Amino acid sequence: MNGVCFPPMKEQIYDTFRECSLSGYSKAYDFINQLPKERVELNHTLIKFWCESKKIEVKKIEQEA
Repeated sequence: MNGVCFPPMKEQIYDTFRECSLSGYSKAYDFINQLPKERVELNHTLIKFWCESKKIEVKKIEQEA
């Protein structure tokens, strides 16, 4: 198999880039660890992930006096 991708995982928003990175590596490790060794060797399975920075807009709600 070459270039076969699973649908993206729905993820949470992390407070830091570090938290996102560590979570991605941990989940990739768990995923690979659950596959049969022969399958990983035969298909050269790897996990690709990335973290994106997104600016979150916080709207102020003005209270009426």
